[in-house]
Amino acid sequence: MCIHPDVDMPAGYKPPKFDIFDGMGDSHAHLRAYCDKLVGVGRNEKLRMELFIRSLTGETLTVYTQQDSRNWRTWQDMAEDLMNHFQFNTKITPDWFVLVNLQKKSSESFQEYARWWRSEAARAQPPLDDSELTKYFIRA
Repeated sequence: MCIHPDVDMPAGYKPPKFDIFDGMGDSHAHLRAYCDKLVGVGRNEKLRMELFIRSLTGETLTVYTQQDSRNWRTWQDMAEDLMNHFQFNTKITPDWFVLVNLQKKSSESFQEYARWWRSEAARAQPPLDDSELTKYFIRA
């Protein structure tokens, strides 16, 4: 990615390594994590918008590059557009059936799977008590 000539990098600023958003998960949480890593950028919205592409992959990168960026006058415009496009991810809440059918990927450790499973279980509706969580985790 090229930084546009009209976007000034602060002297000595090195962009951090960003967490990558692929369209799955909570876009709002991704935006917050992205902004938290931008120490040193301050209120430079153009730089914040320009660096954002480094935190995207897959469908989100496609959506970002296909947008007419002239519609994004501010960071807020761009962030809202992204959240609106991927809002379906936060509207889907798992139930016990979904939790039982979650599978560990061969590429992830058991600890990674357990953390991911627990984060999904925390979003379950209706909320599950500890004994139900244990029962469903064992079944999954």
